[in-house]
Amino acid sequence: MNKKELILGFALGLLTTGAGLLLVALLFSFLSPNFHWQSLWNRDLLGKYIALGSLLNLLPFFILLSRKKEAMGYGIIIAVAVLTLSTLFF
Repeated sequence: MNKKELILGFALGLLTTGAGLLLVALLFSFLSPNFHWQSLWNRDLLGKYIALGSLLNLLPFFILLSRKKEAMGYGIIIAVAVLTLSTLFF
C-alpha cells in the first residue's frame, strides 16, 4: 500500500468533511457564522454537524474506487473513523 496515497486520501477526507460541514452550516444557519459555531458548541450539536458533513465523503470515496485508487479510498475511511471518534467528544 502506498503511504503517499493513503495520506492524500486522509487529507481529502478531512477537507471534504470540512467542506460538507460548511455547506451544512450555511444551509441550516440563520445566525452569523461566529455566533452559530458558539451556539452549536454550547448546545452540544457540533458532533451532529460533523457527522452530516462526513456524508459528503461518499462522493470522492466511490469516485476513487471506480478509478482503482483503493489506497486513497482507505485513507478516506480512516478519516471518517477519526471524525467518528471525534464526535464522541464534541
